[in-house]
Amino acid sequence: MPLGDGGLVFEARTLAQGHPLTPLAKRYVDRAVAQQRLDQPIVEIGIWAGYALTNGYCLRRVEEHAAGLVLAAAEGVDLDLDRLDEEAVRVAADLRGADAGRHILGDEEETIAALDRIIAGEVERRLDHWRDSVDETAWAELEEYIAWWAVKGYALRVAEMSTGALA
Repeated sequence: MPLGDGGLVFEARTLAQGHPLTPLAKRYVDRAVAQQRLDQPIVEIGIWAGYALTNGYCLRRVEEHAAGLVLAAAEGVDLDLDRLDEEAVRVAADLRGADAGRHILGDEEETIAALDRIIAGEVERRLDHWRDSVDETAWAELEEYIAWWAVKGYALRVAEMSTGALA
């Protein structure tokens, strides 16, 4: 039964409250957050990357469940995080372009709408209190930052599949 984009978002956010990541994805998210905390001018901005990554990742997992896929970490696969990142970046670029459909399990429009809702929710939670204190350029950059990490989270789960880290 289709969940619609609202149902997808609800299920993804619910899943994100638990321990939704494979050990490999957890190492990836931890590394990304640690690096972003160093790279960003305010530490909490780096933490947002982890939330957005996790929510995007969970959206893909919800789609897998709806499609009847049961995937787990592949035995004996210890994929290099840099290789996983290269694949996730490639998939994220596809998702943001004309090739999005090749990576989406469900209805493409619903998935894109669900990603948009996840991003909007993250922007609201993370940025609304700053709305009056940043200029439009900074606001747009922060929105783009959160959007990138949410899409990359979805792409991370796809990358785990395409690299053989999931079976």
